Amino acid sequence: MDNKRIISSTAGIFTLSLGFVSAFNLMLGGSAEELRSVSQLFALCGEGISFTALAELLALSFLISLARFLWFSERLFKNMLMVNRVTFMLISVFLAAGACSVLFGWFPAGMWQAWVGFTFSFVLGTAVSFATMAISTKAESKKYQQNLNSYNHSEENRGEDND
Repeated sequence: MDNKRIISSTAGIFTLSLGFVSAFNLMLGGSAEELRSVSQLFALCGEGISFTALAELLALSFLISLARFLWFSERLFKNMLMVNRVTFMLISVFLAAGACSVLFGWFPAGMWQAWVGFTFSFVLGTAVSFATMAISTKAESKKYQQNLNSYNHSEENRGEDND
């Protein structure tokens, strides 16, 4: 396992997590006071995030990075289809995030509304990630196709010059 890639991945996931929690905090605004008693993530009532919550999000980010490198490792899963890798990784991440939510008190384990919100936000985050990857892949593919067309055109012109 490449330590630099794990650290880089963890940092990226941690940054996205902070952005998500911050956006959620801003959206809730006035109701953040009510959330103080329900969730550790909102213990500061919209005024920030505690150092404890930062450490917890960092731990979850590390677990997600490990899941990513585990499921996409060519050493462990040489013949596994990509769709299976993605599915198992998402299940691993969902379970890790759920376990951290209960362990760290991010929301009460017995509150079904919290689990619905958690599941909704997980699905929404996954959808945004897939949409971002699809747009990025499409843009890269278009760029490569343009470069290939340009190369083919220049090769055709060279062939005509040699005749």
